Amino acid sequence: MSEEEENISQEQLANSNEQAKEVNKNTSQEQTIKQPEITNQTSEVENMEVHHHPDLHHKPKKWKEYFLEFLMIFLAVTMGFLAESYREHLADKEKVKHAMGSLVKCLASDTAQLNTKIRSNLLEANYLDSLVTLKDANLTTDENKQKFYDYGFTGFLEDWYFKTNDAAMQEIKSNGILGLIKNQNIIDSIFGYDLKNQATVSQQGDNYYLYKESLRDFQKVVDFTLWRDSSTLAYKLADEFFRWHFKKISKLTIDTDKEKLKFIFSNASLMAGDAEEYAQFMQEQKDYAKNLIAFLNKEYHLEDK
Repeated sequence: MSEEEENISQEQLANSNEQAKEVNKNTSQEQTIKQPEITNQTSEVENMEVHHHPDLHHKPKKWKEYFLEFLMIFLAVTMGFLAESYREHLADKEKVKHAMGSLVKCLASDTAQLNTKIRSNLLEANYLDSLVTLKDANLTTDENKQKFYDYGFTGFLEDWYFKTNDAAMQEIKSNGILGLIKNQNIIDSIFGYDLKNQATVSQQGDNYYLYKESLRDFQKVVDFTLWRDSSTLAYKLADEFFRWHFKKISKLTIDTDKEKLKFIFSNASLMAGDAEEYAQFMQEQKDYAKNLIAFLNKEYHLEDK
């Protein structure tokens, strides 16, 4: 090999070494640049692993914390129960007050009706007593015949009976209102009025039986066909009581059989007594009703409405 060729070969070798060094240098720089990215990714992965795997080991609670939680739940339940009970109490109280208001209205209706029936029965008794005064009179005279008919028809045909307005009383008995009333005096007073009414109704039954018997006996001695004769019989309503009056005395006939007349006057006397006794029962019931109205108005403040 010539000297010139040897120099060329050495020069090429040197150039090759330089190129190799340059390539290695570039590769090292690329690795250096990319290394932080790998480090950052590793850090992110580690952080993600921490988030996905939290530490589930908690410190145990103290007994005071458990007790406080129990106390709060207990108080919440208790307060809810008390609030519901109080609401029901108010609803029951309003229900009782409404029922007592209805009862007072029925009692007021009863007292108004009792006033009328008491007056009517006392008037009936007066007419029957007047009939009894004719027991020894001459019934063939025009004056006595007219009195006999007027007193007899007005006394024997009148039957005035009281019927209580028990709508509120029935509601109180059937709808459990009595169980909501805490004051025993109120319950006793309500039942007391009911007993008064039962006593009045019982006396009413006796009066009605005697009324039917007396009317049948009265029909045996007078002419009841005149009942439909408007030219002979007239009536007027005064103080809610019918008064009968016969105008044509010539048409009036009386069976003067002493035995029949005896029944008439005896019945008149008995009916007058029963009418007065019945009126007394109703008077006691009316007085009781008025006192009960005042009592209930005071207890439930019904007059404030």
